Amino acid sequence: MPDTLQVHLGDRSYPILLGGDLSADVRALAAGLRRSGRKLAVITDSNVAKTQAAAIQSMLSDVPVHVFPPGEESKTIAELARALDFLASTGIDRLGAVFAVGGGVVGDLAGFAAASYLRGIDYYQVPTTLLAMVDSSVGGKTGVYLKAG
Repeated sequence: MPDTLQVHLGDRSYPILLGGDLSADVRALAAGLRRSGRKLAVITDSNVAKTQAAAIQSMLSDVPVHVFPPGEESKTIAELARALDFLASTGIDRLGAVFAVGGGVVGDLAGFAAASYLRGIDYYQVPTTLLAMVDSSVGGKTGVYLKAG
């Protein structure tokens, strides 16, 4: 049973789950969302897709997965466009949700895509690095780089 920290933001409140292996919790969350008719998508990088394939399949089986190259250089408008096109191609609507599985770059790109797609859809972070865990707990810090800085 994970520890839970509730972030109180009125209608936008959300829990942060703390624990060693939360795969069963992610699996239960995804199953509940799908039972209610919501479409889901995973966004991750190729390193996580390769090394955590079994975990992603276990937690989010049959959910479409968008994979992009790893590293800060992937936080671009071009990669954001690819992620948005992926979400559109899966037929996700305003009730859909994105699961970001990976490190900080994954959280930044997937979070910005979720916030941008259809003026915002739900977003769940499944951090796989300590830094991503810290970034995930703060919330709202997503984005991509521009040529101008």
